[in-house]
Amino acid sequence: MTQGAPFRIGLLGGECTGKTTLAQQLANAIPAFIGEEYLREFVTTFGRVPSLADQEGIFLTQQATMNTVLRAAAHVQTPAIVADPLPVMTAVYSLLYFDNHDLLVDGLADAATYDLIVWCRPDVGWASDRGQRDGQAYALAADGAIGTHVWPKLSEGNRLDLAGDPGNRLDRVLSALPT
Repeated sequence: MTQGAPFRIGLLGGECTGKTTLAQQLANAIPAFIGEEYLREFVTTFGRVPSLADQEGIFLTQQATMNTVLRAAAHVQTPAIVADPLPVMTAVYSLLYFDNHDLLVDGLADAATYDLIVWCRPDVGWASDRGQRDGQAYALAADGAIGTHVWPKLSEGNRLDLAGDPGNRLDRVLSALPT
């Protein structure tokens, strides 16, 4: 990776698709700062799943988190940041749970600011996380929504579809990074 602004990596994928594992692996390998998922914090803090009225605030908080991480990484000259996940995932969940498209345009605009977008596919095996995950069917539905509403609208030059063997996911992402 070259000197200058931190390289921005954004992760897409439904629940339990290996995003957090990959983010942690990238943080160790590159190194990178991770912007963690605000939705998880929201559910823990408020003890409930979000309503439609909460979606915009969750999106904006995830976006603000990533901007803070970007500034921190630039300040200490960390070569990369990882959005786990991209804020556009809030738009995906708004589509799935509320049939609401309001955040999609802003989510796609935000995603376009990333240097590499990695789509973590749901073929790694689903695991329960009480209160945080709704089930494998929702992971598959999120994957379908990404494939329909997000992936085709992203620049082909900066995206990586990660399916298959979880053991080689890190190597595939690392090989997609600039030297």
